[in-house]
Amino acid sequence: MLELRKIRLNILMIMQICFWVDVAGAVSLEEEVKLGKEEHAKIISRFGVYRDQELQAYINKVGQRVAAESSREEITYKFTILNDDMINAFALPGGFIYVTRGMLMHMNSESELAAVLGHEVAHVTEKHALRRNARGKGISVLNTVLAAVSGQPALYELGNMFGGVLLSGYSREFELEADEVGARYMAKAGYSPKAMLKTIEILKAKDRVEIEQARLENREPKVYHGFLSTHPDHDTRYKEAIEASEGLVRNYDEFIRTDEFLQKLNGMTFGPSKKVGVVRKNTFYHPRLGIKFNFPKEWRYEAQPGGVAVVSQVGDAVFSVSTARLPRGASVSAFVNEGLGFRVREGREITIAGLPAFLGIADRADSPFGPRPVRFAVILDTRKRIGYVLRGAGQYDLRKIASDKDFIASIFSFDRMDRDDFSVAKLPKVQVVRAEDDTTMEQLADDSPITNYALDRLRVMNGLYPSGQPEAGQLIKIIN
Repeated sequence: MLELRKIRLNILMIMQICFWVDVAGAVSLEEEVKLGKEEHAKIISRFGVYRDQELQAYINKVGQRVAAESSREEITYKFTILNDDMINAFALPGGFIYVTRGMLMHMNSESELAAVLGHEVAHVTEKHALRRNARGKGISVLNTVLAAVSGQPALYELGNMFGGVLLSGYSREFELEADEVGARYMAKAGYSPKAMLKTIEILKAKDRVEIEQARLENREPKVYHGFLSTHPDHDTRYKEAIEASEGLVRNYDEFIRTDEFLQKLNGMTFGPSKKVGVVRKNTFYHPRLGIKFNFPKEWRYEAQPGGVAVVSQVGDAVFSVSTARLPRGASVSAFVNEGLGFRVREGREITIAGLPAFLGIADRADSPFGPRPVRFAVILDTRKRIGYVLRGAGQYDLRKIASDKDFIASIFSFDRMDRDDFSVAKLPKVQVVRAEDDTTMEQLADDSPITNYALDRLRVMNGLYPSGQPEAGQLIKIIN
């Protein structure tokens, strides 16, 4: 009886797989491309394109080389660098493929780039987004990407490259299939599939660093490839796929191109874009809005959609700043009473940075820790028609706000940027330098403007985690 049930279950699974494939195949090429174009416009609107024509042309050249070996010659592939420091790469139906500058920052050769792009080309050729849609989940690449930057601990900074199941909504089987197919594509294009393992190794190192940092900061880690480190059978599958692809070409040396790739990254923006803001020591600057504020030295900064947050060392207090569009002629009292959506316990109208403002405490307002008392301020720039909403909340606050002094200090530090501030708030850049005989990663970390975990972050970026040192003459990435 048990065997009969197994047979029935297997038949049902086979029928379901056939249904998924049939539905995906029923979508015409024109419909697939139309869907991709619609979502492409939204992706570009949300993230923006990284403006470096030379680097963009280089990425496109490598991508087209890999795509030329794909099984769908009818697709015209478009490769785009997104202006985002999140480590991510993903694909839309119709051949729209994206890689963030955050992902590029963590690669060290052209062959590693080919591994990333080959994986994403495979998602397109195998119609994974369409097959996922057939399972009833809907094609929601844009929504899941936006979820990745929503600030939710389990989703922020997820990536679907090499197994980011949560972001893309793809099954692990789809991800493994993309790796197997992508390995064949890159091998046929002349790149060693072993670069795929190197890329996975770097991403795993990034996860390990994040897990350790989260432990020290008493927060949930923002990992995106966690199942790779907990499922050895997947590593076996990767290695088998790579070994099967190794014999497709004879010599891969020509297309490793470590130095050429790294030199293309020289001058790339590091960290969040101006759209998000810049942190120098314990001051946050937003050059586009022309504002700044201070926060406690031990606290850490996190970019969020529509705003920014700083979090206490142990993660039990959060101070955030967000913006809202002001209706014409709006007053402080009207904005507080009608625009915030919570009950004010106490407060008064004041002036901050020469702008009309309101300082108060709200009872049981929304916070990252759930409804609770929140210290808040509203600052109105009527000329720009922008309202700044500043909030502070503590994890264990019931009536009294434990970090209220810190919140108030940050609120009253809010100011407009002057000429000197704009000079200080220039975005850091990647600089590619050649290591000397006495160069050490510890020395580079000491000299780096990276404020948190500089040594680990530089090592991960250069493929030297956990304890590697650069060889004399080796090109390495530093931040200036």
